[in-house]
Amino acid sequence: MLEAYFYELGWMLFALFFGVFMGSLTGIIPGFHVNNVALILLALSPSLLALGIPLSAVAGIIVSTGTVHTFLNYIPSALMGAPDADQALSLLPGHRMLLSGNAARGVAWSARGSQLGLFLSLPLIVVARIAFGPELGWYDQLRTMLPFILLVISALLLATETTRLDWPSWLQTMTGGLFGKDSRFAGFFTATAFFLLAGLFGWTIIGPTALPASSPINMPGASLLLPGLAGLFGIANLLDIYATTSHLPPQKENWDLPPAKPLL
Repeated sequence: MLEAYFYELGWMLFALFFGVFMGSLTGIIPGFHVNNVALILLALSPSLLALGIPLSAVAGIIVSTGTVHTFLNYIPSALMGAPDADQALSLLPGHRMLLSGNAARGVAWSARGSQLGLFLSLPLIVVARIAFGPELGWYDQLRTMLPFILLVISALLLATETTRLDWPSWLQTMTGGLFGKDSRFAGFFTATAFFLLAGLFGWTIIGPTALPASSPINMPGASLLLPGLAGLFGIANLLDIYATTSHLPPQKENWDLPPAKPLL
């Protein structure tokens, strides 16, 4: 009995520390996203199980990697580069703080936010386990409704999009200025177009009619999802930083963490 307990404990400790290491890499290295690590581990799960590594350890690695990643993923965008200020769609909160000279403060505030989020999520895990587990079984009841729930959430996000963009000059000329500059509808239209393109992309790589794929290293269950994630979260971000970053303004050395109140 104790032998099985210590066996499981040993694997979970290994998963914890290995996940911390991987989360540090995915958080600090630009273009290395936690989704790629999770997908690789899921694809290699049969091989890992064949080697005697329990599935709980694989899950532990994914969870610990994702947790550490949230603490560190703010650093690359805050300290390594940002698009120019006039490129509104490319400006993330970290970019804005970098351009205003407050990148260090942004890193500190992000760390505090991740810390508070971790503390608040612990009791929510228990609630979610009871609600969606066998106790209440909400997941089985809501499973058929999930597509509609996600569609409603997506529609609300698009409807509340506040980005303002200029319509193309040729369209402004054709409409006599009806579609002009600084238009919220242009921002909504652009966001909707990207939303539909993302849906089409997902349907192409993981949908029922997904394109065939093969792994050059014979990875089991090969699909286009892994290279797709590498392009979405990795190469695209690196190219964007390289193409649009013109300079890094002087930064203020303010690494003080904000107070934890009123949450704690």
